[in-house]
Amino acid sequence: ERRIIIAPEGHVASITKRPAGYVLAHVEGVARPTVNGSQLSGDSAQLRNGDVIELAGTQMQFIQI
Repeated sequence: ERRIIIAPEGHVASITKRPAGYVLAHVEGVARPTVNGSQLSGDSAQLRNGDVIELAGTQMQFIQI
């Protein structure tokens, strides 16, 4: 399991590699991450190549290599 932690300004999310692919999860903080402009509908979301993630005003693009 590979995990990447994203923590701009005290808001925390993680990206974890699972057998079915990569998953973005909200960990802590008031600001919840968005994927392609939509807030997570639960605590996590499956990521696809090219998805745009935003957390606490920091925007990044998920690229699967």
